[in-house]
Amino acid sequence: SFAEISEDVLLNSLLELQELSSIDINNFCLPNLPKPPNTFRGIHRKSSSLKRWLAISSDDLTKNGKYRSMTNLLRKYLGDYLIASYLAVIQESGHDDAYVKEIERVVLVETLDCFWRDHLVNMNRLSSAVNVRSFGHRNPLEEYKIDGCRFFISMLSATRRLTVESLTRYWSSPVEAEEIYVS
Repeated sequence: SFAEISEDVLLNSLLELQELSSIDINNFCLPNLPKPPNTFRGIHRKSSSLKRWLAISSDDLTKNGKYRSMTNLLRKYLGDYLIASYLAVIQESGHDDAYVKEIERVVLVETLDCFWRDHLVNMNRLSSAVNVRSFGHRNPLEEYKIDGCRFFISMLSATRRLTVESLTRYWSSPVEAEEIYVS
């Protein structure tokens, strides 16, 4: 469990990791931290999980630099641990796959619907605001496309975060879970 892990322990683990000369991605674990359970199935197993996490969590926050590889390894470790914990909680719940998939679908659709409505409102506001940029000798259509793309990408990122948060909260609170499923 991560409840007992302090910030100092995590930072020391990252420092130890930085000193290693090579890392086995298939059996990767941060030093002095719990090892994620091996719950991945399929032909690619864990070797593809780093690629998966890089695709899911790629952003411009970590430019190519000194800490990029460390950040990516930390994302992989925490992501693998999150998935393993989520699968364990689902398995403990005793629900069949159809029920679990339906709950996941409902949570995703509700989250996406909420953020999509906000995105449409933001795009309407943007269309009004982008005309002001023409006074700065900028092409309003290009500015609208660029900002619209940024809004869309941030909407997808927020949807991913809230969906994961909602699903983990759903399985941890059975009372709220029944309310979501009934509605």
